[in-house]
Amino acid sequence: MKKTLIVISAFTFLSFHVFSQDLIKGLPISISLVPKSAKQPNLKLKDGSGVLLKYDVNDGIHVIMAKNGKQTDLCDPFANSKMVQVGQVDIENDGKPEIVVASQTSSTTIQVLIYKKADFEVNYQPWSHFSGVAAVEFPGDGTVEIYDETGNFSTYKFSDDGKLTEKN
Repeated sequence: MKKTLIVISAFTFLSFHVFSQDLIKGLPISISLVPKSAKQPNLKLKDGSGVLLKYDVNDGIHVIMAKNGKQTDLCDPFANSKMVQVGQVDIENDGKPEIVVASQTSSTTIQVLIYKKADFEVNYQPWSHFSGVAAVEFPGDGTVEIYDETGNFSTYKFSDDGKLTEKN
């Protein structure tokens, strides 16, 4: 009985640790979803719209933009993702937050999509995308820190068109 309790406790701890990891570090408010979850977390954005995560058995995890009573997919569904996390962050410290969508596609790879809303635009548009190893963090100075599984990171700078170059 004691061994069973220890095994269950260890499994619970490991499951919590795996699913509680942030793919996007340093955000005070973000939402995340794992496959087969019945939850539908939503994130209210500063412009009054919102982002909803929803799991569909046929398509995987959907990232849905909700605005003015309408819902549309922000990006293609993540069919083989282990977890999807969405947050809002001002990457360039210009007062205009971007939407960041991170998807854990394997135990060692994440995919990051960034959506930006241009001046006088209603909808967010794809601005940048890249792959990483364990997690990303946006310090708010036009850079991204991409972490590996040991906690080390490299810093990359965004150009105006969303391309990344390594910062020296």
